[in-house]
Amino acid sequence: SAALGTLAEGLRERVARLEVELAQTSGRNADLERDLERAKKTASSAGAFVEEFLFLNPRSVRDELPRDRMAGAFAGPEFEELLADIRDNGQNDAITVRPSSGGEGGGYEVAAGRRRLEACRLLEVHVLARVRRLDDAAMLRVQFAENERREDISALERARWFAEVQARLGAPQKDVAAQFGLDPSTLSLYLRLARFPAEIVERLRAPRRLAALRARRVMEAVEADPRALPRILDALDAHARALRHGGGEVDPEEQIDVLLRAAEGRGGPRPAARAPLPERRHVVHQGRRVGTLTRNGGQWVFRFATSVQDEVVQALADRMGDLIADIHKGTDAGDRS
Repeated sequence: SAALGTLAEGLRERVARLEVELAQTSGRNADLERDLERAKKTASSAGAFVEEFLFLNPRSVRDELPRDRMAGAFAGPEFEELLADIRDNGQNDAITVRPSSGGEGGGYEVAAGRRRLEACRLLEVHVLARVRRLDDAAMLRVQFAENERREDISALERARWFAEVQARLGAPQKDVAAQFGLDPSTLSLYLRLARFPAEIVERLRAPRRLAALRARRVMEAVEADPRALPRILDALDAHARALRHGGGEVDPEEQIDVLLRAAEGRGGPRPAARAPLPERRHVVHQGRRVGTLTRNGGQWVFRFATSVQDEVVQALADRMGDLIADIHKGTDAGDRS
């Protein structure tokens, strides 16, 4: 790959450079061949927009938009999986940036793709970026559209983002809601959740798993009763001490259950009715990882490995309904027997 000190390299330039380097290499070079194949595939996918794609030094890209990620999004198993995927398979999706106000020589500002950008920084590799001429309003729309595509964005992350957008725009709530296609009541809920107590967030092992309705229940309790917040913090601290003394691991769902029960004044954690399902499961076929199933915020999310072809993903989506029907038939038959 090009030296990381290079500020930017066009997609076509990279294809041409790799072809020259490969031609000048005696014998086969698997790394060069792999990089060239990836660059050609990306160029083909870009089509008429190929000139908008650059490989950028991550250090030249700044983050000026409202924060839409909690600190935990840049650490932990999911982020480590992203690092490994980019390291082994290259970057699958380009981030979106715009030139800084000083022009290309002044670097770039990221609109979408913060985790991919941070991963490339840590790996010290160039980040594939689509460079677009965007004004401030368009930057926010791109960021919002990216968030809507993300299945793992949490209620508290959305809330924090909307609160900062509202403050930046300084517009009435109904105008902000209209700009992003939201019902005003939905925006009002997010702005309310933006005041979610930081003391609670700091104590949660996985605050991103706290769904909007659960977070609202906590907020309602805290706003209605000044004793609720101290009661919640005491319950979470007591739960953590009990686990430390017993040598147990913090279970995020159990911790959230403690939070909700304390918010409603219902005492300690609910006894577990059954052993919890694993929060993460890697799906392997013929020795190769197909994807990862993860429980996040009360929902299951399946992420396909980048090695799985688009046609296979679409075929699986087409068959999903029949597969669910077959499973239900088997369950019904078992109940009747």
